[in-house]
Amino acid sequence: MQDADILQFRSGAPFPAAQVLDLAVSVAIGRDLARSEDEMFALIENWFLRPATHAELRLSITRLLDGGVIERACEGDMGFCLTERGVETTATLSGGMIRMIDRGRGYIKTAFLLEMLDLEKGKCP
Repeated sequence: MQDADILQFRSGAPFPAAQVLDLAVSVAIGRDLARSEDEMFALIENWFLRPATHAELRLSITRLLDGGVIERACEGDMGFCLTERGVETTATLSGGMIRMIDRGRGYIKTAFLLEMLDLEKGKCP
């Protein structure tokens, strides 16, 4: 498979657990795309063509906080940043999604798309 060595799991590292909504929220935080809850809801609906509920978003944020993927950076609805673990987890899962969609054909350049994600924007200082 092409690009398989871009983001390999460390030997013995557990597979990052996440739901699709968790990945979407962590990508939005990592790319600094949603500064408010309303912006996050609009983004989720735009990406998935269906809205998320307040309860679903709260549960996702709780899972990401509990998993050490995000932490509070400032006050406000979406005042979160990606931790180092969050950047690694989000990049690994995003890369897997890209390769899954590509089905191992190598048509989609995973490294290029991951670079375009630019998760460093929302990384914790």
